[in-house]
Amino acid sequence: MVDTIPKEELEKLRRAFSVYDKNGDGEIDTFELTSVLRMLGKNPSPAEVAEIMKRVDKDRSGTINFPEFLAMMLQKKKYCQLDADLRTSFQYYDKNKDGYICIEELRSVLGKHPGPLSQVDINMLIQEVDRDGDGRLNYEEFLTLMRDWLP
Repeated sequence: MVDTIPKEELEKLRRAFSVYDKNGDGEIDTFELTSVLRMLGKNPSPAEVAEIMKRVDKDRSGTINFPEFLAMMLQKKKYCQLDADLRTSFQYYDKNKDGYICIEELRSVLGKHPGPLSQVDINMLIQEVDRDGDGRLNYEEFLTLMRDWLP
């Protein structure tokens, strides 16, 4: 995994890890993780910190080592890129730039989606994600459609 990361980016991540590793032992413990989250403007409960630790601490050591930190940061970067791609897609389909995608345009797009999406399927999807029933999708509704409903 380290071989695929540009050297400059890897160095930035090493420096960030060092900042978060307050006591310099090469690992981020729950106390340090809580401190990091607070520096980022969060106020996590102990349960939230434990949940993050559980997701990231792959070797179940009770701490986050650099490879685990690296995997977490790369996953976050991938997620951020997905968000950027979805934002670009939304802006593309928002033809009149009013912050909404009209249902008719969405039907046309979904009709071209690979896979067996019938008009009934499309109508059910739209009904499910158009929470306010206004016949158009705002960005949050579009995200729900793209993340939860389409492969």
